[in-house]
This record gives sequence, structure tokens and C-alpha cells, in this order.
Amino acid sequence: MSSRPITEAARETRAARRLAAIVESSDDAIISKDVNGIITSWNRAAERMFGYNAAEMVGESIHVIIPDDRRAEEDDVLAHIRNGEKVDHFETLRRRKDGTLIPISLTVSPILDDHGGVVGASKIARDISERRQAEQERTRLLNLAQEHASITEKLNQVGSTVTSALDIESVVQAVTDAATDVTNAEFGAFFSRGSVRDGREGYELRALSGASVEGFSKLPRPGATALLGPTFRGESVIRVEDVTRDPRYGLSEPFHGVPNGHVAVRSYLATPVRARSGEVLGALLFGHSRPGMFTAQHERLIVGISSWASLALENARLYVGVQEASRLKDEFLATLSHELRTPLNAILGYARMIRAGLMTGEKQTRAVETIERNATSLTQIVEDVLDVSRIISGKIRLNVQPVDLSQVVREALEAVMPAANAKGVRVETVIDPRAAPISADPERLQQVIWNLAANAVKFTSRGGTVQVRLERVDSHVDIIVSDTGIGIRPEFLPHVFERFRQADSGTTRERGGLGLGLAIARHFVEMHGGTISVSSDGENKGSTFGIQLPLMVVQPETAEEVHAHPHLRGADGRIPVPHLQGVHVLAVDDDRDSLRMVREILEAAGAEVSTADSAIDAIETLQHRRPHVLVADLGLPHIDGFELVSRIRQHPDLQVRDIPAAALTAYARSEDRAKALRSGFQIHLAKPIDPGELMAAIATLVRRTR
Repeated sequence: MSSRPITEAARETRAARRLAAIVESSDDAIISKDVNGIITSWNRAAERMFGYNAAEMVGESIHVIIPDDRRAEEDDVLAHIRNGEKVDHFETLRRRKDGTLIPISLTVSPILDDHGGVVGASKIARDISERRQAEQERTRLLNLAQEHASITEKLNQVGSTVTSALDIESVVQAVTDAATDVTNAEFGAFFSRGSVRDGREGYELRALSGASVEGFSKLPRPGATALLGPTFRGESVIRVEDVTRDPRYGLSEPFHGVPNGHVAVRSYLATPVRARSGEVLGALLFGHSRPGMFTAQHERLIVGISSWASLALENARLYVGVQEASRLKDEFLATLSHELRTPLNAILGYARMIRAGLMTGEKQTRAVETIERNATSLTQIVEDVLDVSRIISGKIRLNVQPVDLSQVVREALEAVMPAANAKGVRVETVIDPRAAPISADPERLQQVIWNLAANAVKFTSRGGTVQVRLERVDSHVDIIVSDTGIGIRPEFLPHVFERFRQADSGTTRERGGLGLGLAIARHFVEMHGGTISVSSDGENKGSTFGIQLPLMVVQPETAEEVHAHPHLRGADGRIPVPHLQGVHVLAVDDDRDSLRMVREILEAAGAEVSTADSAIDAIETLQHRRPHVLVADLGLPHIDGFELVSRIRQHPDLQVRDIPAAALTAYARSEDRAKALRSGFQIHLAKPIDPGELMAAIATLVRRTR
């Protein structure tokens, strides 16, 4: 035997062994089978991968590891092998010994005999579980990223909407639509606080998404039930897997759960919408007919959306408030113009007719009375506007003292009686003798009572009745003003005490007024520690205003000096004229008409009057002659009245320095009065001035220096 065949056989043997070693050490399962699918070899990787050892599998059909629903795959593979074709990287599932499925990638090659005939197949199976898991994780993350991107886009859209929209309805609808979308809810709803009916507070449906209004018609005004209450009260977010299994479900009347015909709810998610102040503006509610549909992420999303909604609603409310304030301002200015022009028309008209000699005798007397009445009306309008200014700036001050409230009521009604008698309205008064004195500002209380009584007369038709009652009830006193007049519409009742509000504010209104009186009355009552209320059964059913003031321990009045302006008129309405003979007055005003009027009033009382139209002229006059009294306006050119009196108080001549001074001015605010007194004036008199008041003020100042 030659050495060559032995050497060749040895090499083939070594090659076969190396191949077997490679097969056994491979991480891939390598299996061989014949053309009928009977396994002829099974390496260790196949044992690890499928759980069968070689002894169990050699001689068995490959179908042992093929799932029943994939038998056709093996038939197709064998068909390719029989045709001498290779199958590359075919991904499929195979079954382990424990029954679990494993994803694999198959490469199957035909095994040929020496003549090229197919006698079997070699199968390489690679475990692709980790790759599949990585792909699935990648797909999951990609889907999650797409979902987040979609949510972000939706949130950006709703953010853009709520930050630009100033209409409340648009805001709540946009918020509800977006939140319903991102939570995958079947329906979403926005509820806001509604009115109280039958003693029960309800919540109004303001926006709905994903459901029809008919689906909510059975529950149009839900209340603060056991399940809904925490949201409507702004306490917390609520997420319930299955609302029908929640212990709070079905506890509240009248439905004891979701009413018949309402949209189906199993999953439930709700959050309050709160303002920065903590006020609950509304609530967002979401539902789904299947349980377990809402997640913690959904909860976080709607909390964020509700914050946006809160900001947008507050902005919308501010915008509406500004628009309403602007409307009321325009309306008020139009009303003010009307209320000013009406008395001015009478004043100017009658004054020009008298000047032209067209009115004499009794007609002239009536014309003068009309001029005086309309001038008084103008003064009251100015005082009301100033009162509102003082109220807004917080500069109203009360002159609190012991007050006989019954006397205040009587004096207020005395001022109303002429109008009531002229109109044919009966005024009844009921005074409780037990209504003890209280501590109050009598002028402000009289202003309040007069306002209520005058309104009652104004809004009561001829033949009607106005009743004013003063009663003591426990530790307080009640003042009740009721009438049988036109009444108040229910929708206007909440706005009765608001500034510039009038139930009838159009050009066709029957009665005048600025809409300030009741707002002023409310503020004055509250400053006294009291309350004011209104009730009415509706139009043409009269109205009732009630004031409640606390009784206080009233100390006896001491003999302290009382600071008050001199009284204006006598009991008969005539002007008491004091004797001012021998009194020299220096009057300073840059308005010639005002200066002439002051001169004529004081000369009528016998005073000697010098005039100056500026502070500089006044100072020049003082160099030559010292008056007994100075009367000066505060608004003067170059040097104002404050500076004028300040210079006088610093004058080197003691007699000039001690000249008593009265400020007569249209600057009538409380801060103007205080500044005038600090500057050196003894008295502050507001224009328009009553002649009697001016005469009495000069007489008082003269007495102080003598």
C-alpha cells in the first residue's frame, strides 16, 4: 500500500474532526436531516436552544420543534432543498421542549452525494430573541416618541389657542377638546359654577367633546356629590379605574349613579380648574366606557392643561371685565353729560330770559327758584362723583359721634317730602322708640337714608306708597325702606350696588341719575360696620332696601368744641345776613365772575372788599393795607393758594402773619381740605358756595380775631 492514500485519508479524517469540533463549539444550532426531515445530527448549541439532547432528537422528525401552524414552512423548505436550492436567513418561530416559542433565523443548505444528488440538508438556526426584543423596544420607543410628539403638538396648539383667545367659550372648548384627545377619553366635559336653585348649588355644562349634548341632558347641572364634590371644591384630582366599583358611587340623590340615558362611564378622570387666588373656576371631567383606561401620565397631562385653562380663563375674565368697564365708562360719561346738560339748560335758559327782560313778577320768581333748584342738582352730581373718587382712593373719613337715629331718619325724609307730595306718593314712617342712639357720622347716614328714600319716591308711581321703618332687633338697628314701585328684575339684583350700574340706562329711560347713589350708600353703611341688602319680587312688585347697623356703647357727649361750618339758612329758608360793617376782606381769585360774586355777597353784608386776581397782586396789596380776613382760591396762576397762605404765615409783620384765611375753591377733595388747613387756612369752603355760608364763615373768622 502506498503512503499517499494513507496520508490523504488521514487529512480527511483530521478535517472531519475539525469540522465536528467547529459544529459542536458553534453558538448557532447546527442540525442535519435527510430529505424526509429525519434528523441525523444535533449539536450542543441545538441542545441549549431547544432543550432536547442529541439522543432524544437524532432519528426523530424535525416536526418535533415546528409549531403546528408552521408545518407548511418546513414543507416549503424541503421543496427548495430537493431542488438543490439554498434557503438564506429565513426568520420564523420554533418550539422548545418546554413548549415556549423562540424566534430564529434559519439558513438551510442541501447536502449532496458524490454524484451531486441531494441526500439531506444542513440547517443553521440562530437565536434572534435579543434582536427581536431590541427591535420591539426600538419600535416601542419610536411609537412613544411619536405619541409624545403628537401630544406636544396638541399641547402647543391648545397653548396657542388659550393664550390668544379672549372669549371664554372658545377657551373652555379648546381646553376640553385637547384634554379629551390626549387622554384618549371617549368624552370630556367642562363644568363651571352655576347658580343656586332650591338651596342647592349646581354646576353648568360649558363645553363638551366626544359626546352629544343629548348624552348629558339627563345630568345638566350636577351637584357636589360624593364623587364629584372633591373636584368641584378644588380639593384634588380624581382617577378611578372603574367608577361603578368606587364606594362613593351611587350615594347621592336623585339618580344614585349615572342616570339612564347618560353616556356610559367606567373609567373616570377629573381635575379642578383653579385661579391663582384658589377660587375654583370650573372642573374638567373625562370618561370612558371601559375600565382602566386612564393612567398616571393622563393625570399629569390634564393637571398641566388645567393650569393653562386657569390662566386663559383669568385672562378672558379680565378682558371681559375691561370691556365691561369700558362700556360702563362710556355709558356713564354719556349719562353724566346728559345729567349735567339738563339742569344747565334750565339755568342758562332762564338766566338769559331774565337778562333779556322776558320774565317779570311771579314768573321771574319761579324762574329763580328753578335756577336755584337746578344749581343744587348740579352740586349734588359733583358731590356724588367726588364721593366715588374718595371711596376708590380710600380717603373717605367719618365724623363719628353719638347719633339719634330717629332724628336722622326724620331729617332725611323732610328733604324727600316735597318731591313725594308733588308726585302724589304717600310716605309712611314707623319709628321704634327703642332704637337707641348709635355711634355714627350723622351726615353720611342721612345721605344714605335720603338716597334710598329719594330712589323709592322716584321709582314709585302716583298713588303708591313708600314706607320707612326704624326698628331695634337684638343688638342692632334696622332701617327698612320699601315701596310699591316698579321693582327690580331678578337678573339685575346682584348688580344694584355696583358703581355706574343702572337697570334702565338707555336713551329711552324714564328717570335720571348717574347710578352712583346706591354704590355710595353701600360703602357708607359698610364703613359704619353695617350691611345693606335689597330684595324684590320682580318688575312692578316694589322693592325693599334694608340697612342693619350695630348698636354701640355710646359715651355721653362732652363739652368739646364742635368743628362745623356755620349754618346756611334760617327755618324759613331765608339767608341770615350777619353784620360785617367795618370788616375789610381781601378776595383772591383768577376767575372774574367768581371774584365779582364774592365781592357782591360780602358787600351785601356790609363788608369792604378788595380784590386781586393773582397771588402776586394779593401780596402787593398786603404791603399797603392789612385786611381783617383773606378769602383765596387754591388754583391760582404762578403761585397757588397753598403757597400764598404759606408766605403770609411766614411774613415778618406779625399783623400780616396772623390774618385769618378761608380757602374758597373747586378743589373739594378731602386731601385738598387737609392740605389747605396744613398750609395755614382756618376754613376750607367748596364751590359752589351758598351766600349765607360765605357770610357766616367770614363772620366766624372775624370773631376769632377779636
